[in-house]
Amino acid sequence: MLKLRRQSVFAFVLFVMLSAFPLSVFADVGDFGFFGGITNGRKLPKTTEILLANTTTTNNNKNKNTEFIYKEEVFLSGVPFMFEGLMTIKQSGEVNNNTNVGTYNVTYTIEPNGAALSPAQINREVQFKVNWRREGSQIIKDMVASDWTETITTPADTYTLDFDTSYFNVSIIEDHTPAVTYYRGDISERASYGDGGGAPVVTSLETYGSFYGYNNAWSSTETHRIDAVVSNGATDVLYQVRPSVSMSKMLEYTANEPTAISFPGNFKEVMSNDSGLAYNVFGNTPTSGTVSVLSPNTFEQLIAPDMSFLRGNPAEDDIKRLFAMQILEGEPKFYIPNQAITRKQFTAAVVKALKLPVTVSAQASSNAAKRNRSPVVLLFPDVTQNDPYFDYIRAAYESGIAIGRSNGMFYGDSSLEMQEALVIMLRSLGLENLGLDPTPETVFVDDADVADWAKRELYAAERIGLISADADGKINPKRIITKAEAAALINHLTEYMRSDLRTDYTTHIVDYVL
Repeated sequence: MLKLRRQSVFAFVLFVMLSAFPLSVFADVGDFGFFGGITNGRKLPKTTEILLANTTTTNNNKNKNTEFIYKEEVFLSGVPFMFEGLMTIKQSGEVNNNTNVGTYNVTYTIEPNGAALSPAQINREVQFKVNWRREGSQIIKDMVASDWTETITTPADTYTLDFDTSYFNVSIIEDHTPAVTYYRGDISERASYGDGGGAPVVTSLETYGSFYGYNNAWSSTETHRIDAVVSNGATDVLYQVRPSVSMSKMLEYTANEPTAISFPGNFKEVMSNDSGLAYNVFGNTPTSGTVSVLSPNTFEQLIAPDMSFLRGNPAEDDIKRLFAMQILEGEPKFYIPNQAITRKQFTAAVVKALKLPVTVSAQASSNAAKRNRSPVVLLFPDVTQNDPYFDYIRAAYESGIAIGRSNGMFYGDSSLEMQEALVIMLRSLGLENLGLDPTPETVFVDDADVADWAKRELYAAERIGLISADADGKINPKRIITKAEAAALINHLTEYMRSDLRTDYTTHIVDYVL
């Protein structure tokens, strides 16, 4: 019987993961602000960039500036006027990964771009004080505007913020799972405006909203649902804004055109951003529209190993993709698709697919020194440092996805069951809570063959579309899987992280229900 292990070291490893890559490389919460506008977003890192950045530090330095193209529809006059300019996000302060509470500052500066001709002009600077605390894998962030200046000019009027009668609060919860950081937040804002000449406030804006997002190695998405009311004393205008930014890293294969070339083709990673917002204005003259920010794609070529031995094999595409992404390494011709995959081989491949940080052991070059290493009791008793898979098993163990058996052993050289593979995949995504508790009955006709410890995860995996039954309605949970089947499963996991999550955080959120 297998036993799923939740390690006490998870919280520590989580923050090693957070500090393993510079924050400037990955998307941050609020990369397009909380004002109802949109930016071009930042690109996901290339594979080489991740490898270069794979170092750990004690402190997570927040001192950095990031600049984006920015667009926003201004509704203060009751009709939309578009603004196009620049947004700069400045973070200052430091997060100490050894503490469970802290504070830092984030300042959003929005200003016109001299080259852009916009009907509306915005000059805005909002400084948020961010108080944060950590509870296990979750982080709570409370953002309060400590300083706020703003002047907006439209063809209809000029609006100057009165900070004394305004407020801006944002509250965020993040959950850091092995492969994905999920988050949601709420926005509450009141902006009071005068004409800048000392006259009393004539226009106010009440904004309420929520937002959802996630980050992983293959895609990143944030979507806001903002509802607002503009009051000028005589009329109220209600409007809704739905901004969303999605970043993804997709694989494309290109066949080479010359005949005399040493490799027939190769995969490349295509980093793309989709940024846009939709709005609806309700009132005497209802209107709606969309705004987008274009962002050119970037590319990185992937290696092109000789895979000619696989030509015509049903698993050819899956295996080629994994070798191109270097999830599988070594000499491809020794990769036998119909051979059973071992538990440690699958674990290592998943760690690479998720791009979990792998701490390389202090390894001596001589085989004699490797043989003299003692077992590390923190891991499984049968996993020693002289095992070439040690670092990957440790990474999986520390992230909480490694599976041991009831006697506490790992059995890395044993063959892998289908249900073991699926549990590892689902736990990588951190979505165990989608399975019913107590132990549910799955939809598969061979549910009786599913081990009790796996039913919750298999129930959740089927619910999100990560797995499905075969033509006979079965999942065959105890069947030993081959290397070809393992390649297909891992590719499906990466595709889920690239595409399916993105759909759930965009299409399923953007609507106009009042």
